[in-house]
Amino acid sequence: MTCDLSVSIVTYNSAASLGPLFASIATQQGASFELFIVDNASTDETARMLSQCGDSSVTRNASNVGYGRAHNQNRERFRGRYLLFLNPDVILPRDLFSEMVGFLDRNPAIAIAGPMILEGTQRTPFPPRRFYPGEALLPLEPELDRKEPAWITGCCLAIDRKVFESLGGFDPDYFLYFEDTDLCWRARRAGFRIGWVPRCEVLHSGRGSQSGLSEYEQAAMLFTGATVFWEKRYSARDAASMFRFQASAAQMLLLALRLFPDSWRNGSLSVDRVRARRDVCRGWLTKRRRQLFPLDSRSWRIAARQLRLLAEWVRRGNLPVDDF
Repeated sequence: MTCDLSVSIVTYNSAASLGPLFASIATQQGASFELFIVDNASTDETARMLSQCGDSSVTRNASNVGYGRAHNQNRERFRGRYLLFLNPDVILPRDLFSEMVGFLDRNPAIAIAGPMILEGTQRTPFPPRRFYPGEALLPLEPELDRKEPAWITGCCLAIDRKVFESLGGFDPDYFLYFEDTDLCWRARRAGFRIGWVPRCEVLHSGRGSQSGLSEYEQAAMLFTGATVFWEKRYSARDAASMFRFQASAAQMLLLALRLFPDSWRNGSLSVDRVRARRDVCRGWLTKRRRQLFPLDSRSWRIAARQLRLLAEWVRRGNLPVDDF
């Protein structure tokens, strides 16, 4: 028997978030749904809390297999017309399920949709991104004034089940971060659009499963996900040039941060985040036996794009790309 929505949640040491999440799921009305949970070998109280959901709804992994791979484990079980992928650290408005189903029903050209995500205690909006990771270096699509969303965050992402199946699910090469970006990329390349329902607001506390990691470790994990996207969506030569440029730029920025710490104190830059980016890029080049220097002709194309973006920033008063 089909239903409107198959809801899939992946947990990893998520005990602190599950109570509010389940309470918000219990308030949903106006759409029929089924619930599946995959736990990636949690070591906190998550397993005990999930025991209340019933064995038929919960899959317990012996190790942490990653976000997308865990969601994929339920592909054969999904019966909903649409799928809804959720992080465990979200709180949903009571009409979210019905709003997502209704929006996708009314817009058959749109395969993937999400609500307005409000991040952290400050409730910072995370709207759809118009640019893909790496496009501040080299463009994947033309023009800077883009209207169509390129991708939305996977912390609360609805997709047509048939489209998800036709795309082969999430790419298992991503462990954590940017598997949602890649899914949106493939959907758009298949001729579908990405949608947004901003009137629905979902609270996302963020990085709940990484509370024990340092800022450096969190940044390295995030940027590693972005580099997987680079490898898949750029040519090998373009990707190598991007890694060289980023490693060199991060090293120069680290020098500036150390020489003039007072100039950056109130900004958003962090030595740990910049160091993580440099180290991930260097590690990628070393693993593939690529030289850090010399910079090549593509590096000059990247530098030219930086100058163009800087000029647009001055002209507009804001950066024209929303790349990471």
